[in-house]
Amino acid sequence: MKKLALLLAALSVASVSYAKEVMPEAAPVVEEAPVVEQEVVEVKAAPVLRVTSVGQELVVENNSNANGDGQEDIGDAIHLKNKVGLALGDSWTFDLMARKTWQASTDDVNVYDENGNVTGVWDGMHSKAHRIDLQATRHFENFSLGLRWRGERNQDAIFLPVSYNYGMVSGWFDPAYYFVNGDDANAEDYFYLEAEPVVLSYGPVQLAYYFEGYKYAGDGCVVEGLKSDYAHQARLRGTVYSNDTFSVGLEYRYQFAQDVELLNGKDGVENNRHIGVLSGAYNVTENLTLSGYYQYEFNKYEQHEGKVMDDDYYGEFGLGWTYNF
Repeated sequence: MKKLALLLAALSVASVSYAKEVMPEAAPVVEEAPVVEQEVVEVKAAPVLRVTSVGQELVVENNSNANGDGQEDIGDAIHLKNKVGLALGDSWTFDLMARKTWQASTDDVNVYDENGNVTGVWDGMHSKAHRIDLQATRHFENFSLGLRWRGERNQDAIFLPVSYNYGMVSGWFDPAYYFVNGDDANAEDYFYLEAEPVVLSYGPVQLAYYFEGYKYAGDGCVVEGLKSDYAHQARLRGTVYSNDTFSVGLEYRYQFAQDVELLNGKDGVENNRHIGVLSGAYNVTENLTLSGYYQYEFNKYEQHEGKVMDDDYYGEFGLGWTYNF
């Protein structure tokens, strides 16, 4: 029995030693570090100044010369405009316009000096004027605000164009102050405003009220004999035909009032003009558009204390192209 007990004890010791060799030790417990969420910051690309459009326009103006005042008989003014549009991001746009003007006539035309005196005659085509416009516009959700500088030979101007759009109701204002250069009698600064304060739209048709006027900053303009001149118009316009490549528009304007104040405080001549405008645009490609218009004005004068003026007409023709990028 003693030998059997010793044998069982030896077997138990051997089995324990074998179990220690076969069974692996328990792995140590490792505590995981807490996960810290990092905020993802979106990096936006800086706005890039890009060209959005380029174009040119040729405009010819002509009066009927019913008053025999020596106006040109084939072109009071021939304008060649060069235009470039730029944008910075989605909120800023910039516009550059450079215009050269000539005058043309087949008959002798009087040449006047700065004081209105006749100094000679000419015919043919001659350089008349130039103009440069630089404008920056900040666009918001429903309105825009801009600043424009205009430079010409005898005057400069600062404009503050404003526009708004709320669906069926929109409008725009273009107030300015003109700095007239020179020491002659006509060198008088003046305030200027052109605007369509209210435009009502319904489908392709618009009805608008238009105002244009200026008032001299001092006592008035001696050469023109004026203190101020304000005109009021009702305008009805719309698209009469349109497809994917071609569109035609018509507009009728009626100048129902004009307030002209002379230097002597009396009322000047009132022009209740009727104006018709026919316009069209043709998309040559997805980016290139040809456009043109013809404007005809019948001037109907109503004399007050001003000089007598016979009814006459004014015509304007424009043709241009625009390439959009």
